[in-house]
Amino acid sequence: MKRKKLVLLVSAVVLIGGYSAGIYANMIQQGEGFTQKEIDNPNIEENQMKIAERVLERTGRTDQYDLEDLQDVTVYVGSEASNSGDDAVVTLNFGPKNTVVAVYRSDGSVYEYVADLGDFYGVKNVRFIPVADLGKDVVIVQERINQSLGSFEETDVVRGYVYDGKKYQSVLNTPEKIQSSWNDIWNKGLNNPSLWRRVTEETESEWIGGEDATFQVTRYQTYLESDDKNETVEPADDTFEQKDERVVVEKFYWSDEWQRFILREAVEKATGQKVAIVENLQASAYQLAGFEDMEDYRIVRKDGTFDYVRKDDLEF
Repeated sequence: MKRKKLVLLVSAVVLIGGYSAGIYANMIQQGEGFTQKEIDNPNIEENQMKIAERVLERTGRTDQYDLEDLQDVTVYVGSEASNSGDDAVVTLNFGPKNTVVAVYRSDGSVYEYVADLGDFYGVKNVRFIPVADLGKDVVIVQERINQSLGSFEETDVVRGYVYDGKKYQSVLNTPEKIQSSWNDIWNKGLNNPSLWRRVTEETESEWIGGEDATFQVTRYQTYLESDDKNETVEPADDTFEQKDERVVVEKFYWSDEWQRFILREAVEKATGQKVAIVENLQASAYQLAGFEDMEDYRIVRKDGTFDYVRKDDLEF
């Protein structure tokens, strides 16, 4: 009798194990997630195609991208809050301006799909920054943008996201590196003399996690001009002469009230309501080139709307 019970017990365990394995296998076949082996070995060609195919299917981009154009699959794994590999950020690079970013989370057996962070120009790096008050990480995506729209511009942007239980919310957006060159005649017309201008920004940044999570960035900015008379081709670096420079220090701190990183708070005079400042336009490197914005700050209101306002519109 005992032998019979033992056989039945073993059979039940096998059945349950087989049933669970079947569920996980079915989930993966349907494009719902990845095995640990696939996450650990994203550079194997077979895994690359499987990962890319499932991400595109799950994010609804099957018709948007061709797998033949896939250049790279990168998986960033980790969670500094729990010191484990619970989170996986998957990036699919289909060339300039075409990088898909999605987030997966491990349930102990497979990595299940959580959210689509969107399309990026290119991803330089992904980090996980713990915020004690949240009990979770801020996912930091360093985006690299190279474009020629009004200027020859290369910019690295820090973008932060936090999962609110339903989707990832954007909680930080600020440049980390800039080199932008343009000719005066592009903005002022052909009747003006050719003058090449350039602004640059290099930064030193520090993340401080814990209860008072902050992101401090020191911006080293320069303004340069070149006497190269070619009106369409960007001049060589050694033709540019520095005309001005400055150092700007900014500190973004995590606000539980606003559920994002902000610079400071103020009261909007027109409404009498408190707002959070999320960008100081006067700290932009373009200010050195004489570009004076009509507005001084970018703010967010309690209803979640963003706006650009003048300093005189706010009371500190």
